Amino acid sequence: MSRDYFGNLPVAAGMGFARDVLLLDDCEGSFTWTPTGTGGDDVHEYLAAAAYAGTAGLHLKTRTTAAAEDDWLQVTKALSYPESGLLVLRAKIAMPAQANLKSVSLVLSEAAGTTCYLAQAKWTPGTPKVEYVDAAGDLIQIPALANKPLDTAFSTIELAIDCRAHQYLSLAINGLRADLAGLGLYNAGAETYRYSAVVLKIVASAGAPAELYASHIYVGENLEA
Repeated sequence: MSRDYFGNLPVAAGMGFARDVLLLDDCEGSFTWTPTGTGGDDVHEYLAAAAYAGTAGLHLKTRTTAAAEDDWLQVTKALSYPESGLLVLRAKIAMPAQANLKSVSLVLSEAAGTTCYLAQAKWTPGTPKVEYVDAAGDLIQIPALANKPLDTAFSTIELAIDCRAHQYLSLAINGLRADLAGLGLYNAGAETYRYSAVVLKIVASAGAPAELYASHIYVGENLEA
């Protein structure tokens, strides 16, 4: 777990995260995400080849054997609830074999003890197409964000929401930003716990298994223009 945000000086003992940082995973340590998916032979690991910088990155692969269209794999991490009510997910992701990847989705959930709300960004690189899930649970396209990344390049993706108003704030991919302020999150139903969570999900196209590399996964309360 990286502590770069504390500065250059070493620390003598482990320190808790700064108040506004819920997760800062450089994917260098032990794998602590919760995986779920359609195949029993999926891959979820920290791997050197998946590194953005450093020695390792998060590697997801839907199967190691014969693939099927719409195979999927996701990893989830539960987090504390943001004190400010602002929740931002920012990550570096790469698609080593873009043709095999039908879509990649990033999900933020926030549950304040009564109801769980979900925000989801879905990127279909082959089309290309970028969508978000609205308050009715429908996928809505954002034409201004549609872009096709290089297989060999890491993309930056950012999703920001307002947990108190249960609304989106913005979605950004590779320097393109869409203002989603005022758009409601999807109500996923009653929830008795108070927490937030982040999900990365990939879905395979027909043919070979889908893969994703990810690194420098940040979830917190900071929002930069």
